[in-house]
Amino acid sequence: MLIIAIGTEVIECVRIGKMIERHGELFLERVYTFAEVAYCSERSTATQHFSAMWAAKEAVMKTLGGRRNNLRWNQVEIFIDGAGATSVRLAGAARQRGEMLNISAFQISLGRCRTHATAFVIATGS
Repeated sequence: MLIIAIGTEVIECVRIGKMIERHGELFLERVYTFAEVAYCSERSTATQHFSAMWAAKEAVMKTLGGRRNNLRWNQVEIFIDGAGATSVRLAGAARQRGEMLNISAFQISLGRCRTHATAFVIATGS
């Protein structure tokens, strides 16, 4: 397994909370997939979960070379299964960019508390 790139991000939860409050559904649809919105909305600490998802998306974007490559937020999906394992799914231009970089998998770690959320991503390939 070869490390292709790494990405990390830290975000203040209040910043994401304000974006949701100010822009509502428009912000949610632009940044998150339907599954991500459903997952976060079901949590008692929804803002912290939305913040962790945002940090993860930003960290993944960094492994793909940044948003300047015509990538959209909702083309990066963060999936958390029933056991709590986190994975990344790419679509559209993000998937094409990942293939171009020969990325075959992402290792991802999320952290969150009342004030901040963080993500660390390692993009790997062969």
